[in-house]
Amino acid sequence: MRIFSIAIIITGSLFINPISLHAQKKQKAPAVLKNPKTYRSLEEALLNKKRVYILNLDGNKLTTIPDEVFKFKNLQELYLRNNSISTLPEALWTLPNLQKLMLGENKLDSIPAKIEKLQYLEELDLFSNRLKGLPATTGNLKNLKKIDLNWNQLDSLPHTFGNLRKLTMLHLERNRLKSLPENIGNLKNLREINLYDNQLETLPASFGNLSLITELNLSKNNLKSLPESVNRLTNLVNLNLSQNKITKLPDFTGMKNLQKIDLSNNKIKSFGNSTLVLENLTDLNLSINEISDLNLKGSSFPHLLRLDLELNRIKSVPSGIYALKTLEYLNLSRNNIERIENEISQLENLKQIYLNNNRIYSVSKYIGRLGNLEYLDMSDNKIRLLQREIGGLKSLKEIHLENNDFSDFQRNLVKKYLTGPKIYF
Repeated sequence: MRIFSIAIIITGSLFINPISLHAQKKQKAPAVLKNPKTYRSLEEALLNKKRVYILNLDGNKLTTIPDEVFKFKNLQELYLRNNSISTLPEALWTLPNLQKLMLGENKLDSIPAKIEKLQYLEELDLFSNRLKGLPATTGNLKNLKKIDLNWNQLDSLPHTFGNLRKLTMLHLERNRLKSLPENIGNLKNLREINLYDNQLETLPASFGNLSLITELNLSKNNLKSLPESVNRLTNLVNLNLSQNKITKLPDFTGMKNLQKIDLSNNKIKSFGNSTLVLENLTDLNLSINEISDLNLKGSSFPHLLRLDLELNRIKSVPSGIYALKTLEYLNLSRNNIERIENEISQLENLKQIYLNNNRIYSVSKYIGRLGNLEYLDMSDNKIRLLQREIGGLKSLKEIHLENNDFSDFQRNLVKKYLTGPKIYF
């Protein structure tokens, strides 16, 4: 009997092991397809179940995912955008080959933890739903490359988000985020991130590890400063920090590829230093701040085309501006400037200049040397006369002089000097 029992045990163990090994086998990766057909109706798809790889049911007024969808076991892309789906059924996780799951513009308020079963998922669209959070298991989607969470109600991201190391695109526009996970810097393959219109007060120190991103939109948050690590964002081309509460500027010196910086609508009091050099910068927006001190050098921004300083506290045109030889657009409107000095002639590439709503009473005759100027706005000032040299503006198409102190005689002289452009008094 003992021998028989032992035989049974041994035989049992030999029988169990193969099953265990089989259970541990990794799921076979989805086949790579060339030009698969996109099915847009369930009726047609049901006629060819095994060959349905892409199913698009966008805009079908669905309130639930039809049961028929789960019969397509080879499905790789499922589009269910612009419907009224409020829950995700258990059967969805029986489609293990899914690589794209597009659920934007629905009524989802939660995502089940079992989403982690979609191990081959590469793109997840949850745009414009009602999500207030994500399950921690989201971080187990090891192959995820793109996720769109724009226009939801998220107030935080799970700490596991830092595990999504293949992620290249992260959209979080218009949520309620006050902070990001400390390990966000683990997403070193991230190339695109949108954080517009949240409630962020700080960024984690690891943010500077996201060195591949080329565009960063942090507009409309509650940021007062940025961590020093952002100086490591060496591939950044466009940086938008408008509509925050920034008083202290980050160190831009490492961002050698920056072409556009938007710092409008903050609380900045001064800008520039002797060591700052951004050779590729073409557009700098500093409007709607509290700037009275502007330290600019032509060598700092040798290719700058646009400079916007509207609505600051500038009392005279900073001398450094005249060294920006490549400048084509200059906005100094709504400041406290009283005089336009002779040095204005140095900006020979200017095409548009806005000087309206200042306190200007004196305009140098050398403004007439701006031979490329096409648009000039000096409305709402205290100007009484313009000298005949104004007639040198041969490219001028439009000039605004409304709400100044011109006499009728001076108006007529201006019309005599300027025969080509439209003149507005």
